[in-house]
Amino acid sequence: MINNNCVFEAKDTVEALAKARGKGLVQSTHLVARSLARATLLREEGRSDFTRLWPENAMAAAERQDRLANGQTPSASPLAGLPVAVKDNCDVQRDVTQAGSQAFETALPASRDADCVAKLRAAGAVIVGKTNMSEFAIANTGENRTFGTPRNPLDTSRLVGGSSSGAAASVASGSVIAALGTDTGGSIRGPAALCGLAGFKPSERRVSSRGVTPLSHTFDTIGPIARTITCCAIMDAALSDQLWRPLPDFPLRGILFGVPTTMVLDDLDSQVAETFSTTLQLLSSAGATIIEFPWSEIGGGRWRETYLIISKSEAYTDLGRVVEERRQVIEPHVVGEILSGSTVSMRKLAEALRFRESYVLEAHDLISRFHAILMPTVPILAPPTSVLRDPEQTKKAEYLIGRNNEIANFFDCCAATVPCHSADQLPIGLQIIAKNGEDRRVLAISRSVEATLNVTPGI
Repeated sequence: MINNNCVFEAKDTVEALAKARGKGLVQSTHLVARSLARATLLREEGRSDFTRLWPENAMAAAERQDRLANGQTPSASPLAGLPVAVKDNCDVQRDVTQAGSQAFETALPASRDADCVAKLRAAGAVIVGKTNMSEFAIANTGENRTFGTPRNPLDTSRLVGGSSSGAAASVASGSVIAALGTDTGGSIRGPAALCGLAGFKPSERRVSSRGVTPLSHTFDTIGPIARTITCCAIMDAALSDQLWRPLPDFPLRGILFGVPTTMVLDDLDSQVAETFSTTLQLLSSAGATIIEFPWSEIGGGRWRETYLIISKSEAYTDLGRVVEERRQVIEPHVVGEILSGSTVSMRKLAEALRFRESYVLEAHDLISRFHAILMPTVPILAPPTSVLRDPEQTKKAEYLIGRNNEIANFFDCCAATVPCHSADQLPIGLQIIAKNGEDRRVLAISRSVEATLNVTPGI
């Protein structure tokens, strides 16, 4: 049986715990001990959310935060003293970054923290461990045969989604307050949505990627998975090296939402379709205007073909050598994905990048007609783990988990996901998209949507 005293629940948000610490009602050492106890218990039960835990370092960091809170200048960030986790493609000083693969098991430990990790530490966050992920961040299902495939905490017969699988599972299972993920084609938003959590993919280059194992330097972004949008916004402020300022109010009355009728509503699970329709009705009742429109640029296959050309070419550039040298310890389908980029010529890549640039400008013109674009984050419910036994089912799940999310990566947008399901349903996410640079705005809008839908996050 799970000891509920070591579980972080829906009410344990970053904001709530920061206020409790500020009033002296709870200490960082207590919070971090709860986190480590929960994560350890789940590991003993066979869960694979974490690849590593650092109890001694985490407790020492918590003790430092408690000393700072008692008479010394406290951190300005609400994250100070709170337990968080980082994805295993982020460098942590003196630790080997494995990126979910045995291929890096003999690599030298990192000489310094990744910039994103360093910024979390600077904000006072206590890093308790590294979370599991798809090998090299490839699989949208979250499958990892080396370290184990994380199971969905809301229904352990189902998948979490990937590639930030352990990040989402660690938050949803109550082990940490928030987790750091990466998103190249939905790797934050997909798992967050399938676990009933909030997730945020920032604009390109908003967060430094130095020290993070690359998959595609054009599309890679780094952001949070947490219980609420405000939690995500607090994490984003630290990651983007900004002082935390509460999100501005953005009332839904008078807001204009665009809903594409092209592709993103295809092949919806019946529950997703019904929930999405109900969600739009709730937002409309709150005063928002919903306008459906055809988005011709995503109707054809060229944008996604271009996305794959760029991402596969860049993955091969950065990972091709290690895959060729260590292919015997790498999953065959991952080898195939990485090496497929070797056939992309420099001329073809340059053409793809130019085409993407023109498409992005057109897309931003369209997106600017609305306050934000809405769509289901993932068109299906969390797939059962059994799909991994059938290559065709796995391929279909991979595509559908990533399909709607890849749009924001390709068209250079920032995007959040918030849960929109009812209490008796499996998690379903609503994706809220705006163009590059409108991160605070899309977070503020997402918070208003979240408050209107009022779904209890996680477990």
